[in-house]
Amino acid sequence: MPTIKINDVALSVNPGTLVLDACRTVGIDIPHYCYHPALTPVATCRMCLVEIKGQPKLATSCTTTVPPAPKDNPDAVVMEVFTNTPAVADARAGVMEFLLINHPLDCPICDQAGECKLQDYSYHYGSGDSRMGEVKRRYRYEDLGAKIVIDKNRCIHCTRCVRFTREISGGGELTVASRGSHLEVTTFTGKSMDQNPFAGNVVDLCPVGALTSRDFRFRKRVWYLKSVPSISRHSALGNPIWIDHEGNRIHRFRPRPLVGKETTHFISDEERYAYTRYNRTGLAPVAQLNGAPGSMDAIREALQSAGPAAVIGQGTFGCDAAQRLGELATSAELRYGSGDRTVAVVLPKYQTSSDGILNRRGFEERGFRFGDLEDLLGKVERGEVKAVVLLHDAAFTSAGETALLSRILKAAAFSLAMECEPSGLGRAATAWLPITNCAEESDFIVNHDGDLRRYQKALQPPKGVRTVPAWVKDLVAVPATV
Repeated sequence: MPTIKINDVALSVNPGTLVLDACRTVGIDIPHYCYHPALTPVATCRMCLVEIKGQPKLATSCTTTVPPAPKDNPDAVVMEVFTNTPAVADARAGVMEFLLINHPLDCPICDQAGECKLQDYSYHYGSGDSRMGEVKRRYRYEDLGAKIVIDKNRCIHCTRCVRFTREISGGGELTVASRGSHLEVTTFTGKSMDQNPFAGNVVDLCPVGALTSRDFRFRKRVWYLKSVPSISRHSALGNPIWIDHEGNRIHRFRPRPLVGKETTHFISDEERYAYTRYNRTGLAPVAQLNGAPGSMDAIREALQSAGPAAVIGQGTFGCDAAQRLGELATSAELRYGSGDRTVAVVLPKYQTSSDGILNRRGFEERGFRFGDLEDLLGKVERGEVKAVVLLHDAAFTSAGETALLSRILKAAAFSLAMECEPSGLGRAATAWLPITNCAEESDFIVNHDGDLRRYQKALQPPKGVRTVPAWVKDLVAVPATV
């Protein structure tokens, strides 16, 4: 590998590595707006300028690559980069002044305030003064469909959003129109972002407050939010996300890119706006037995006295839940898997499976057999299995599978359903227990690619709502003798 020096620190990198990425490996953060690791580098913003020894002008580090080492001298230093010289500092200050010429400086009312690169870089690299005496240009707010609002006054023309619609989502809804001081990001005539199932990503990509989400707009200041690493249950691969919450309520989901995983940079709008279903409303659910509130002791006694028990685990829950749920089965052969939701493959590069049961692999590794529910129904009808415990979420089960599960529960002498919210299937069971959703617990999954992905607790569950392992611990407990 060729050797380069960055501020006199030597390191070896692969040939073709961007200078900007090489700087990151030694802990030097290069300011940038237009660069994004999943998009084609275009060097539009000019904020990432660095000085390279032997070159007469400053170079954009987002498009300059490290050359290979010469064959006759493989240990030679092929490039010397400087990021802290007076020329670099002066260039960054000049770029910041240029970008702020027409910017409205409306930080107090901007949704991006608190996570805005324009604010951060202006503080670190700006001059603090402006020589702009002319009237700033003005645009009106525009709706890019029902999900996205654009404020062109704030736009710095980094073109991240334009490149996303062309290179990633493929719709090409956004374009750059006009020239010079009239340059603007807009949509082609008659187009909107409504037909783009990944439209919300342009909000995450925008380094300033030009593109905002109508769903989150003016709802919450970001510095009040706490971010917890989690996963999306509504993707085939359990995409990593941030849960931004405050006051025991989730306010938004955002993608959480993983190092070396380019496919984790973006999430679909279905995943992004699914956060609403994890905010509980109304009264807290309570345990039920025969259609009325029931005690844990009564449910445990009914389960343990029923006879041979089988378990059905839906593969959208965590591996800890699967492991403990399996303990309720009388034998390892009585562990069955459920869930048949599919996810349409829109971007094949970012979705390698259409199976919407994201932890199917994790359940299979713990002895759960998928596709054998008919076999279980036969055993229940023949009396070989007397009790059935179901771990279920109605959103991931089709009408056909729901009907089959209903037949199994009705045929069993005793049935217990564990759900986050009661469904028609859960109400048909003999007993029902309220469990935490993925935002109220910590666990992990093994997705279809074999990647282990953990998620952490963000919300406090209501009183009486417990995790699957906690319920199972009580259900397998030996009753105290008097």
